[in-house]
Amino acid sequence: MKNILAASAVLFALSGGALYAQDDTATMDVGLSMLELAVSKQFSQLGIDTDPMSLSLNQLANIKGVLGSSEFNKNEKTAAIKAAIARN
Repeated sequence: MKNILAASAVLFALSGGALYAQDDTATMDVGLSMLELAVSKQFSQLGIDTDPMSLSLNQLANIKGVLGSSEFNKNEKTAAIKAAIARN
């Protein structure tokens, strides 16, 4: 339960940043590309075969929150990320 709350808090924090940059499309595109690249590297390390470009910003933010959390071990991170990918 507290893992879901932590992931939600990160999601809201990242969403606020996206809303701030809403007027500058170039800034948003760069930020999204950086997020996709960061998630892609982590997917490789965890053995997850999914293209981050196929995921929504919401899914990426949720995944980034899981990856940055110290509450998960590797298996729990992988399971939480796969669950986020499954949620469209």
